[in-house]
Amino acid sequence: MKTSRPLLIVLSLVTVIGISLGGYTYVHRAATSQIYAFNCGLMDYKPTTLTQYCADAGAGVSDITWDNWDANGAIGTGRYAINDCEPTCVAGKWHYADVNIRLGALVHKGGKPAFTHISYKTVDGKKLPLGKTSSEEWDLITTPL
Repeated sequence: MKTSRPLLIVLSLVTVIGISLGGYTYVHRAATSQIYAFNCGLMDYKPTTLTQYCADAGAGVSDITWDNWDANGAIGTGRYAINDCEPTCVAGKWHYADVNIRLGALVHKGGKPAFTHISYKTVDGKKLPLGKTSSEEWDLITTPL
């Protein structure tokens, strides 16, 4: 069975156009449907570290692993860290605790959705290092964008 050359050209064009449109749609949806989190004045996608005091980075959550990340909120685990700044912040000792993390309060900034609030609680239910309770929360928007 002999296939005509014009038919092969048409099929090739249809294939290239189809793949191009599919690729564009995939990339466009990925770029426009990602949800970010504010992180020290930046918008970050699934950050592994969130800092409470951006000026000195004296407290925050690191080693974050996200179990869920969608428009309803983000849930994960991480390691809370705080510097006691004794006698100075440079010479201070770091204290740690494993925490469960939740992000929420979704807003749109610059056409991108982003979480603006974090809350976390110790996994073992004990007080946070240098804290009075087992949980804390703060707004992630620390500087205007």
